Formats: sequence, structure tokens, C-alpha cells
Amino acid sequence: MKSRRPWLPRRVWFPNLLTTANLFCGFLAIIFIIRGLDPGDNGRGWYTWAAFTICLSALFDALDGRAARALHVASPFGKELDSLADVVSFGVAPAVLIYEHIFRDHQLPIASILMVALFVCCGAARLARYNVVGASGRFFTGMPIPAAGLTITGLAIFPADLPIELLAAVVLISAGLMISTLRYPNPEQLLFDAPLPIRIMFIGLFVIAVINPSGWFWPLPIAYITYGLLLSLLQVIRTRQV
Repeated sequence: MKSRRPWLPRRVWFPNLLTTANLFCGFLAIIFIIRGLDPGDNGRGWYTWAAFTICLSALFDALDGRAARALHVASPFGKELDSLADVVSFGVAPAVLIYEHIFRDHQLPIASILMVALFVCCGAARLARYNVVGASGRFFTGMPIPAAGLTITGLAIFPADLPIELLAAVVLISAGLMISTLRYPNPEQLLFDAPLPIRIMFIGLFVIAVINPSGWFWPLPIAYITYGLLLSLLQVIRTRQV
């Protein structure tokens, strides 16, 4: 009697373990946020830990696809698992963080809930579109959900008191950019395939963000958002000049 073949090759499991680590960190971030609701605990400390684990999710998210391609085991299963993990780590977790830490105690609780729910829904729609359409060369259509989630996370734990209107605007703009048709470069390629000085700069900023997330977490995603907007503006200008 022939032995049954495993439903997935063994080498497939390493990239999928990285994706699962991404999902686990997103779930852990939500647990930390819940711990921060306890009046007896240091809420801001737990929220900073939540931001740290979301940052780790981004690291695992950058590595899993790279590992799958290096091992030649990219598969529809891994793609779907990655999208499900991203919804939790960069959609649900950042939305819960900014709601509980920033919006929950303000005057419009229903509007705040609807706003962060819109962010999660736009992120899920962005991932669904990517699974169907894919990327266009080195570029994505719409801002990737990890960049949007890191933006929201960084602003949620920023040490200065930012105007609530500014925070709400960033949440809504990030949601809109995810489902837009603007072109954004693949962050993984910026990190791994860019010229060496740029890679050193990005890796250095990432390490600083991990060490001190409250002060350095938000500049990278904000710069990425601005870069995508400028790239689209330059494309429009070049098209009109032709």
C-alpha cells in the first residue's frame, strides 16, 4: 500500500510558519490592548507593547514572501494565509489600538467605531483585490495594508497630544488610499532590493522604531504614503506632457 503524500511539501512550512508568526503577533497585540484597559495596569505601557508586536508582524510579513520565493514554494495557500494574517495584524489590531487609546473617550463613540470599522473593511477589500488581481510589476495598486496599519499604530502611541481631527483624518485617508488605484512601490523591494545606502537607511530606521516605537514608529509609513502620492502626481504630470 502506497503511503499518502503530504498535502503540502515540507519546505512549504517554513514560509507558512513566518506567516503564522505574523498572525500570532497581531493576536498578541490585541491581548496587550485588552490588558491596557485594566485601570490597575499601566495602559500606555501595554499599548506600546501592542505597537511593538505589530512592528514584529511587519517584519514577519516582509520575510514570509521572501522565503517562499527563495525556496520556490510560493502557493495559493500561502497567499491566502498571508492575507488572513494581514487583516488581523494590520487591520483589526491597529484599529482596536487607536480606538481604545484615542477615540473611545471622545464625544462621538458611534462615529469613532464606524470610522475604525471602515479602516478594517477597506483593508480587507484591498487584500481581496490583491489576491484576485495581484501586483503590477514592482508596484501595488493602492497602499498596502501593512503601511496603513503601521501608520495608524504609530500615531496612536505618538507621545505628543495630536488633534483628534488630525488623527481621524489620517485614519480615513489611509482607508481611502488602500482601496484607491494609486501606485505604491513594494515595501519589500525597498527594504531588500534597493541600493545599499537606501537599504541601510531603511533597516536603521526600522531598528530604531523597534527600540523606541513611540517616537520613531510613524515617520516611515508617513514617508511611504507621501512617496506614493508624489509618484502618482509625477505620473499624471508626465502623462499630460506627452
